[in-house]
Amino acid sequence: MSTLSASARWTFRLHRWALIVWAALVVVGIGLLLWLAGPLTDEAARAWRLYDTCRAASCDADDSAFMRYLHVSNLLGQILLGLPFLVAGWAGASLTGRDMESGTASLAWTQAATPARWLASRLAAAGAPVAVGAACLVALHRYAWSVADGRVGVADRWWQLRAFYGNGPVIVTLCLAALATGVLTGLVVRRVLPALGISLVLTALLFTAAHWLMPHLWTPVTEVSRFQDGYRGLYTGVELSHGVVTRTGAHIPTPECHARSMDVCRRIYEQHGGTDFYVTFHPASHYWPLQLTTSAVLLVVTALLTAASFAVLRRRTG
Repeated sequence: MSTLSASARWTFRLHRWALIVWAALVVVGIGLLLWLAGPLTDEAARAWRLYDTCRAASCDADDSAFMRYLHVSNLLGQILLGLPFLVAGWAGASLTGRDMESGTASLAWTQAATPARWLASRLAAAGAPVAVGAACLVALHRYAWSVADGRVGVADRWWQLRAFYGNGPVIVTLCLAALATGVLTGLVVRRVLPALGISLVLTALLFTAAHWLMPHLWTPVTEVSRFQDGYRGLYTGVELSHGVVTRTGAHIPTPECHARSMDVCRRIYEQHGGTDFYVTFHPASHYWPLQLTTSAVLLVVTALLTAASFAVLRRRTG
């Protein structure tokens, strides 16, 4: 245990500037999120109420306050979405790739640290601050979003990309999976620049796979409504599909209709055998089941990638 602690301290000293930059990013993010949740949201809410009143009364209103809120909110949401890529790039290029390319890893293995302890110390020294920092940013982002929800009309809805990922644990587990991806890539490639590029590509594929898989990890809801009532449930949650229900009960895509009259479109739908509209989606009550099931899958992926890293290292070192 003492050897592992010494190796972790050495890892911290070796990568202290990367950890300092990460800590600075988290601190700045916390400050911006607190500003967003406090003064910025209050100003935007007041400006939105005035803007809403002026729209009904046909008067002019200053929209700079809630547009400023929109820009800052979008920026912070994009930063949260980019965290896994930042972690993967650093892990692949610096945490393992640089040591493998320069030969310092082999030197470390001839000292007190075994290859397994060397890798474990890097995973521990990097994983803890990544998880804690990402979790703090996600928690504050959710708080800032909840303060503005219903008060600022330009705020993201819960199912929109930045709010959906920025408000839940999936981003945290994606960061951990990206860390494991970068570590494994650095061990396999053993070159800094190729490991950096491959880590980013693999993380993009991992993010895409999680985004595609997530809606299928929980049973969705299907709402059926009459043609004259329109689509019920559309733009209220995470949509999987929508279309027309036929007389046989089949669900088909909505036939094309460019007419301005709903009566004309309804006759076209009926000619295709349609009787009702349908929307298959995840409502707000499914948010946490979707987040937690996807997070569990990502943690399993992280564990498998970590095990693969130890296997690769064991094979390379005999």
